[in-house]
Amino acid sequence: MNVEKCSFPKGSGVSDDGLTSNKIPVRHFFGTRGTPVGLATHIQLGHIASGPREFPSVVALKQIHSTRVVVIHTHRGLGALEQTEGDALVTNQPETLVVVRTADCVPVLLVEKARGVVGAIHAGWRGAVGGIVAETIRSCVNEFGAKAEHMHLAIGPSIGPCCYEVDEQVINPLRSRYPAWPGVLQETNAGKGVLDLKQLIYHQIRAGGVPDSQIGRVDHCTHCRDDLFFSYRREGQVKGTMYSGIILPAA
Repeated sequence: MNVEKCSFPKGSGVSDDGLTSNKIPVRHFFGTRGTPVGLATHIQLGHIASGPREFPSVVALKQIHSTRVVVIHTHRGLGALEQTEGDALVTNQPETLVVVRTADCVPVLLVEKARGVVGAIHAGWRGAVGGIVAETIRSCVNEFGAKAEHMHLAIGPSIGPCCYEVDEQVINPLRSRYPAWPGVLQETNAGKGVLDLKQLIYHQIRAGGVPDSQIGRVDHCTHCRDDLFFSYRREGQVKGTMYSGIILPAA
């Protein structure tokens, strides 16, 4: 597993774009409380919207903690999507920024450069246990002819096992659907345990055929780092979300 503390595109500290992974060879970011600067005002859920100069088109969904992958095949122009709800976006369209929003859940970014495909995934425990990462990889293969062995993925900042105690609502479906659950869940008391969502997702990416050397992880805990991230569990409500996104360069 390739764990990266973080990578900063410009000098030291967090850049205007946020955090990056050295495993992703196209422009991308994992956002923080204040970055990417100015992007939030351009987000229209369920729409393709015009963005700031560096992101001509911006696409984000109404996230519903599902395993639904929305595919954008052709340049649609600005306006509402036919499928406005889901938790993963993939496209082969250059200069189209696909974005997910998180505040403890796991953002995952994907690129397959040979076929020109990028994807952004929002994976909470429901989506992760349900297999949204595997669904996204399959969508890239089936819709665009991408190959898993050529994909590069990065797992972004999320709540860590240090802070993520779960109960039987999470533990029971995890055990029933994921035979290797002891590797990602440490039981603490009867009916409770601490879950490593990033590790669960990592195992699913590897099972999907992506080589370990092409998987990165920006290893911050959103609950611990109140200076950098919003956290639903820490704050008890949604005070804000981080944006993570990826974009293909102009053809």
